[in-house]
Amino acid sequence: MGTSSPPKPRGITRRRCGRSVTIAQILKPSSRQQRQSFSEIAKVTEYASDLEIRRRLSILNKKSMDSDSETSDDFGGSPESSRSESKITVSDTKSDLGLQQDQSVISNSREDGSSMADESFDDDREWGARMTKANLVPPVTRKYEVIDQYVIVADEDAVRRKMQVSLPEDYAEKLTAQRNGAEEVDMELPEVKDYKPRKKLGDEVIKQEVYGIDPYTHNLLLDSMAEESDWSLLDKHLFIEDVLLRSLNKQIRHFTGTGITPMIYPLQPVIEEIERTAEDDHDFRTVRVCRAILRAIDSRREDKYVAYRKGLGVVCNKQEGFGEDDFVVEFLGEVYPTWKWFEKQDGIRSLQKNNKDPALEFDSIYLERPKGDADGYDLVVVDAMHKANYSSRICHSCRPNCEAKVTAVDGRYQVGIYSVRKIQYGEEITFDYNSVSESKEEYEASVCLCGSQVCRGSYLNLTGEGAFQKVLEEWHGILDRHQLMIESCEVNSVSEEDYYDLGRAGLGSCLLGGLPAWLIAYSARLVRFINSERTKLPVVILTHNLEEKSDAEVQAEGVYNQRLRNLAVTLDKVRYVMRCIFGDPKKAPPPLVRLSPKEVVSFLWKGEGSLVEELLQCMAPHVDDNVLNDLKSKILDHDPSGSDDILKELKRSLLWLRDEIRYLPCTYKCRHDAAADLIHVYAYTKCFFKIQGYKSVTSPPVYISPLDLGPKFSKKLGPGSHEYRKTYGENYCLGQLIFWQIQTNTEPDGSLFRASRGCLSLPDIGSFYAEVQKPSRQRVYGPKTIRFMLGRMEKQPQRPWPKDRIWSFSSSPKVFGSPMLDAVLNNTVMDREMVHWLKNRPPVFQAMWDR
Repeated sequence: MGTSSPPKPRGITRRRCGRSVTIAQILKPSSRQQRQSFSEIAKVTEYASDLEIRRRLSILNKKSMDSDSETSDDFGGSPESSRSESKITVSDTKSDLGLQQDQSVISNSREDGSSMADESFDDDREWGARMTKANLVPPVTRKYEVIDQYVIVADEDAVRRKMQVSLPEDYAEKLTAQRNGAEEVDMELPEVKDYKPRKKLGDEVIKQEVYGIDPYTHNLLLDSMAEESDWSLLDKHLFIEDVLLRSLNKQIRHFTGTGITPMIYPLQPVIEEIERTAEDDHDFRTVRVCRAILRAIDSRREDKYVAYRKGLGVVCNKQEGFGEDDFVVEFLGEVYPTWKWFEKQDGIRSLQKNNKDPALEFDSIYLERPKGDADGYDLVVVDAMHKANYSSRICHSCRPNCEAKVTAVDGRYQVGIYSVRKIQYGEEITFDYNSVSESKEEYEASVCLCGSQVCRGSYLNLTGEGAFQKVLEEWHGILDRHQLMIESCEVNSVSEEDYYDLGRAGLGSCLLGGLPAWLIAYSARLVRFINSERTKLPVVILTHNLEEKSDAEVQAEGVYNQRLRNLAVTLDKVRYVMRCIFGDPKKAPPPLVRLSPKEVVSFLWKGEGSLVEELLQCMAPHVDDNVLNDLKSKILDHDPSGSDDILKELKRSLLWLRDEIRYLPCTYKCRHDAAADLIHVYAYTKCFFKIQGYKSVTSPPVYISPLDLGPKFSKKLGPGSHEYRKTYGENYCLGQLIFWQIQTNTEPDGSLFRASRGCLSLPDIGSFYAEVQKPSRQRVYGPKTIRFMLGRMEKQPQRPWPKDRIWSFSSSPKVFGSPMLDAVLNNTVMDREMVHWLKNRPPVFQAMWDR
């Protein structure tokens, strides 16, 4: 969902550090949860320990309280609005991944409502203030061009099609069934709304400086109210959220636009003002609470009763307030097809030189078509960085008074901000950004200042680690993904079952139209894995973290939606590259093709650059000419090409060659014994596949401004815009499809080849012959190296082999194949005969360094 003021976390925002941070939306509470009343939440919420937030943000405790950056009101960065590549997703899906509420709050509480500080942190009472201060880059006000409708950046026809509403013919019947609980939630139908004008800025809503408190301060205030035993815990939360925060933002309103807004503001004058108002109103109950807090402030000098600047926010300025389900504003901005958006993010990362310091900014949102649309699911990115309306100033809250959701208005989808409960005059407008980051650094830096009782302590949720990845790692490794790709390429057609499974996931003509058959078939296989993961994941989450039992199903649902989103982005990227190369993406051939028996012989035995030819070339400097010529003659005699069973004869020939060279004298320069072992592995590999590379293509430029980079980087790189052209290599499409679950990888083809070492593409035979001057650890090929190799093959078949051993690999292999891939393709264990020989053949050469 959108973000907030200066840089508030929101939907899909981009990431300004070189670290890969994807921002998928995730952890989005269900509609029922979103509409649950504050009173109900308060009754069910249990306070978690301070330990969770302290653990998440402990790294920030080591940073200095002081900031050496200057505060300016001209550029943009704020506590809750640091920049990240986290995107917020806005869709009509009501359940994405919800973070459990009993993790949201910090500190244990007694039955009387007072909080108990964790004794292990008694010497660190300022941890909350420090962690927040460390995250507070002085907020600066981002300037943008005001627009009143969406501005499409590229692929205008395609983007308009993605935003166009297509209601099912039986929409009314399905809507009734869904409201009655008979329709699947996965297939959320479009929510049709009548047009309503947005709230008028300067009249019904205003933009002003806003402040917030961190969870530490919230609990500090609770503790200070402990003696007021006639106040329930709910009353105390309501006082903090509905009275104190509104009074705070009214008191600091005069700082707006002055350029002298302080980063930290004391709470004492705010409490004193509330006390005076309560005395005038003869509200002695509130007077007593205010005095209790003021006494605590006077007596507990070591505790910091302060609020922190968030930047510009949006506040209700209507005396009677807003009602529930009231339309506030559309989230407007520039609309990108996802391929273009990620091109720009790649350019930003390249200019930032992969800087590791989090530089978060949340000014963009995924606008997602509902899965129940007649043409199915798809998505675009709405970026409010340069062109926007006041919606981009709305801040995050873990207990928001609004939600950002996709609605169908006048035949087109839009992101609208709607109230989820009544909003009072002077209350800040907020919604939950529901952002997720793959970067732990970003996650730890994203301190939330919403001040609510259910505050999660961070406005980001961390994905890509822990339980969420377990099923992916175990059931969807590099070999598993290649199996799905190979099956799809060989079938090269779409079955009825494929169409059924895709339709059940909400994927239809909008996303899949115009794609080649092999790619649609591959998408169907990925959807089956995603469904399988959705079933397995709750159990894994429970095993991983027993505290999350009430949330396991919700979190699994969020991962499911995130996976579908990543698949949709992948297909959009690949479609664009295919269109650039072939004109019509349907003409793109399958990227993997199985080698015929004759092609396998050419690859291994007698073709140009074959395994045997390379072996002979590498052996030449190390072997007597007579021995080499005799070997060449015997190799010709063992040519398997004329056999009726070419592959069977090829295996015999390779095993013969293995034994011929195995007993040749070795040195640390020429390891015939290691080459023989490799030939043995090749002999037992049954299936080889060649890569059909496409042409490389360079995209038109995208322009990156200093505002995109953030103040820190713009100072380094200068004030002008920077042009970035992305080049898609010949194997980009294959790499992106294999790494479909990752969207921040600038060169997935490079990652593909690195991940393929050993498990998919076997080492080069030349690895074992080198013109080295003296022995080294890299030339070792003793029992320990062999045990390591066998351990990878048997126990970790989907992991790449490391480079710091005797073997080396081609940087861009043209052919894949290994016994480990054979086992996955055939759903069997690895060839036992092959393994038995490697384990039991006697060592021929063992020098001191091998031992």
